[in-house]
Amino acid sequence: MKYQLVLQWPCSSSSDGVGLLSIEGLIEKAIGELGVVDGHDIGSGEMNVFVHTTNPRSAFEKAKRLLFLMGHLPEMKAGSRDFDEDDYTPIWPAELDQFAVK
Repeated sequence: MKYQLVLQWPCSSSSDGVGLLSIEGLIEKAIGELGVVDGHDIGSGEMNVFVHTTNPRSAFEKAKRLLFLMGHLPEMKAGSRDFDEDDYTPIWPAELDQFAVK
């Protein structure tokens, strides 16, 4: 897998991340062979799910449908990077200028 896709939500406490593990499993099913969920982290005011993929935009589109149905899309941000690079390219929302993992 050449890219890292990151799905990110705001988080105010560790209790916000209680459902994160179930979300990870659902994302992995939704993206199928497009990628592999490689874990998560919670801290610095955000929750992140990390996906290794060869096509971050396609993997995001598959996950986006599921996250919309679950009501997790409105506050979500997404970005991707080539594993050889440090900077992320913003993917979602469309008007997002910068994306970073704290």
